[in-house]
Amino acid sequence: MLTATALAIALTVNVSAPPDISPTLVSRVLAEADAIWRYAGFAFEWERVPQEAAAASLQVVIGHDVRGLSNGALALGWIVFADSAPLQQIYVSYENALQLLVESPGVGPLGNMPILERETLLARAMGRVLAHEMGHYLLSSKAHTQTGLMRARITATEFFSNDNRRFKLDNAQRSSITARLSRESLVAHQ
Repeated sequence: MLTATALAIALTVNVSAPPDISPTLVSRVLAEADAIWRYAGFAFEWERVPQEAAAASLQVVIGHDVRGLSNGALALGWIVFADSAPLQQIYVSYENALQLLVESPGVGPLGNMPILERETLLARAMGRVLAHEMGHYLLSSKAHTQTGLMRARITATEFFSNDNRRFKLDNAQRSSITARLSRESLVAHQ
């Protein structure tokens, strides 16, 4: 069993979203990402800011931009790297998550779906994407793994499932992140 580190690490993250994206959806996205990272001993202070506000050490934008991948798949989120270092902005695409939900067989017709159910499903997918992209930032790596949070390929079923156990960091990843954050003074130790 993977246990949390004795030293919790907290990182302040600015979060922005346009006014037409529900604040409750944004809260649910952040809660899903928190649930994944808390298990590994990491905590985040989410600061809601206007989109034009200056970024903290890391900024998350939840918005309407769309991006595809070269293989035709949807990119639900992304972070840009420059000279093998991650830039300080993560983008989570509401539009691509919504499209995935609409196109996912077995999830149910969107037109008959109550708003709470739709937001819950979208928040799971978007929160898991946010957790994955934060992994790229915190590991300072573009690398993907075969299993766990940092997999390159995640199915719609895994994104929308009530079960998030497949979205975990391994001990080596956790140690690497702890060392990097302590070394770079990006965190407040609790």
